[in-house]
Amino acid sequence: MDVFYEESAVVHNKKKGERKYKILHIFSMIFLILGIILLVLFLLNFPWSIGSLSGVENAEEIKEQYYMGRFLYGFCGMQGAVFMLFWFIFGRIKRRINVSYDYIFVSGELRIAKVFNVNKRKLLTRFDCAEIIQIGDVDNPSYDRFKADPTVKEVVCTQNSETFDDKFFMYILIENYGKKLYVLECRETLLMHILRYAKRTALESDYVMQEKKKKQQQQA
Repeated sequence: MDVFYEESAVVHNKKKGERKYKILHIFSMIFLILGIILLVLFLLNFPWSIGSLSGVENAEEIKEQYYMGRFLYGFCGMQGAVFMLFWFIFGRIKRRINVSYDYIFVSGELRIAKVFNVNKRKLLTRFDCAEIIQIGDVDNPSYDRFKADPTVKEVVCTQNSETFDDKFFMYILIENYGKKLYVLECRETLLMHILRYAKRTALESDYVMQEKKKKQQQQA
């Protein structure tokens, strides 16, 4: 029988993130529309060639109008390119706001997906739990040791700097085209599911159950 478990790391101030995303989205669409209009005007109306003016009356005046037209439509094209650049920049910024992460566990396989503004999802990675080198609590020294290793790339899969709803920051070290250190914001339930399929040596030796850890912190 398949084991299925899913939870999400949602940004704490979700409403503020949604509001920022909408504002950036509106501005990026305005820049995109203006950029397209100006670039189309530039391509359709730019005087690419003046041809031969030998023997033509008012040749100097025609040349002056021609170069003035080139300048005006060239400026129009530059503005269009600038608006398209702003659209690209706003789009990049927009993708960093109101981002959440889904952790999906299915019978020994963990899938991590990045969700943009609730409705757009991108799969970041998927791996078999038997491949995990080590797993544990970010508060423990082993995490700092792995993070300091220059051969290890850290991938933080949460936008929050603090946890809530009985969650904790869990790290997973895995060999995936080089060593990667994934940081998840999850409940201990996910860890328990993973340990059922991971190697016996995968859990860090100094791991303390979260309930016991909270009691120790309260007593300190």
